[in-house]
Amino acid sequence: MTDTFLVAGVAVDKTAFHFDKLYDYAVPEEMRSRVREGCRVMIHFGNGSLRQGMILSLQEKDTVTGLKTIQELLDPTPVLSAELVKLAFHIKERCFCTLFDACRAMLPTGLSLNVMYDYSLSEDYRKGCLTVTLSETEEIIVSYLQSRKVPVRQDRLLKAMGLAEDTLLVKLFKKGVLSRSEAVKKRLQDVSVKMVTLKTDDLDRRFSPAQQEVVHTLQSIGDVSKKEICYFTGVSGAVVDNLVKRGICAYYDAEPPVPSPQEETLPAAKAITLTPDQDDAYRHLLERYDSGEASVSLLYGVTGSGKTSVFMKLIDQVHAAGRGVICMVPEIALTPQLLAKFTARYGEKIAVFHSGLSLSKRLEEWKRVRDGLAPIVIGTRSAVFAPLNDIGLIVMDEEQEYSYKSGAAPRFHARDIAKLRCWHHRCPLVLSSATPCVESYYAAQQGRYGLYTLGSRYGTAQLPRVLTVDMNEEHQQGNLSQFSSVLLESIEDNLSKGQQSILLLNRRGHNTFIACRACNEVLSCPNCSISLTYHSVNHRL
Repeated sequence: MTDTFLVAGVAVDKTAFHFDKLYDYAVPEEMRSRVREGCRVMIHFGNGSLRQGMILSLQEKDTVTGLKTIQELLDPTPVLSAELVKLAFHIKERCFCTLFDACRAMLPTGLSLNVMYDYSLSEDYRKGCLTVTLSETEEIIVSYLQSRKVPVRQDRLLKAMGLAEDTLLVKLFKKGVLSRSEAVKKRLQDVSVKMVTLKTDDLDRRFSPAQQEVVHTLQSIGDVSKKEICYFTGVSGAVVDNLVKRGICAYYDAEPPVPSPQEETLPAAKAITLTPDQDDAYRHLLERYDSGEASVSLLYGVTGSGKTSVFMKLIDQVHAAGRGVICMVPEIALTPQLLAKFTARYGEKIAVFHSGLSLSKRLEEWKRVRDGLAPIVIGTRSAVFAPLNDIGLIVMDEEQEYSYKSGAAPRFHARDIAKLRCWHHRCPLVLSSATPCVESYYAAQQGRYGLYTLGSRYGTAQLPRVLTVDMNEEHQQGNLSQFSSVLLESIEDNLSKGQQSILLLNRRGHNTFIACRACNEVLSCPNCSISLTYHSVNHRL
C-alpha cells in the first residue's frame, strides 16, 4: 500500500459543453497497476447513472476524500496514444465540443460501448412484501419476468412485450416491483477465442477417462483453446463444460493469434519515371522530409500533370525508412482508384479507413494499424486519426474539397488536424490540388507553405481548349435562346462526324434571378438586396 492515492482525470460521456471538464475519480488499489491515460472506464456520474469515460490524466494525491471511484476498466491497453490524448484537448478548444466527443471522433465506431439495463423482479416483490396495483400491461410484464430464471436485457424485454419505450419499465422500477442492473455491452464484439485453463492444483479427484485425458493435456501444454483441446483429445465440448462446472477448469476469452508475417511475393513495382518538373517538385519535397522538421507544402498542378506520381515516389522513400504514411482522399469513390495503385505497390502494408466499410472491417483495419501491421493508411477524413506511432508523411489529395470538414460535432477540418500531427511527428504535410483553396494558395504565396507547381500535363496529353462565351453579346445579336451560336455549331459539327456531346447543367430548376438585357440590372426585393426568383409555375417573382 502506497502513502498516496492515484486519481484519474476522466472525460465523461453525455456532458454539455458549458460544464464539460476533467472530473477526478479515485483509482481502486487493484486497478492501480493497470490504468493508463487513454483507457476507457465506467464511472458513476451526477445522480449515480453509469456512464462511459476516458482517462486523460493521472496524478498522485494525498487524499481522495469525497471522490467517487472508478467502477470498471474497459481496456487492457490504451486506445488513445499520448499524442491523441493531447489532440483531444486541442479539438475541444478549437471546435467547441466536449472532451469525450473529441475522443470518440478518433476511434472506430465498432469500438464503442453501450450501457444497457437488465431487469428482473425485485426480492421484495417475489417475497410478497409489496402491495401495489398493476395495470393489465404491467401484470403481463411481471408474469413474463417471473417465467425467466435470469435477468432480461431491456431491448429484449421491450421487443417481447411489443413496447417502443421503457416508460412502463421505469415506472415499475420506481414502484419497487422491478430491480435494475447496469451492464456494459460492446457495440461490436471483438473476434476472440475461448481458451481453457486449469483452475486448481487439487487434482486428487475421480475423473472419467475422457476428463482425465483433458486434465493431463492441460497439465502438459498449458492453456489451449476449447476447439483444440476437443480436437487433440477426441472428447466433446460437454466434457470440458463439465470440468468447468466442477471448478477444475475455467474459460476465458483471448484474441486469436496473429499469423507470422509472410514474405509477400508481389510483382516488381514499376519504377516511377518523372518529368523534369515532377522531379524538381519531388526533390524539394524530399529535402523537406530529410530536414526532420514539420512543414506544409502545396503541390499545385493542372489536371493530369502527375501529382500522384510525385507523392507516391515520396511515399516510397518514407516507407523505406520504416515510417508511417497517411494519404487522404476527399470521397469514398476515389479510394478504390488510389487503393489499386497502392496495393499493387505495397501489398498488405495498406489499411483503408472510410465510412463505406462495415463496422467489423473498420475495427479490424484500425487494429492492424495500431499493431504496426499496416504502416500506410489510405482513406477519407477519418484517416487523419489513424493510430500510427511514427508518422513520416501526410498527404491530402484534392485538398480544396469541402468534405474534409466534418459536418457533425466535433466540426474539425482534416487539414488542421494533419498540421498538428505533422508538428508532433516532425514530418511534412503535402497538400495536392489542381484548384487549391484560397487560404492554402495565399499561404503558399506568402512563403508560409512551400509551393511546387506542375504547369503541364504528363507525357503527350494536352489540356482541352476552353471557350468562354458572353451571352449578353449573343442576346444583342438576336440569339435569345439559352444556347450560344458557338455551342450549337460545335454540337452540329460533332453530329456530322458521328461523335457525342455532353451538356452539363450547373443547377436544377428555373431562373434564380431576372436581369434586364439592356442595362443588366437585376430585379431585387424592395425591402432588401436579395434578387427575386422567377417561378415558372405561376409566372411570378
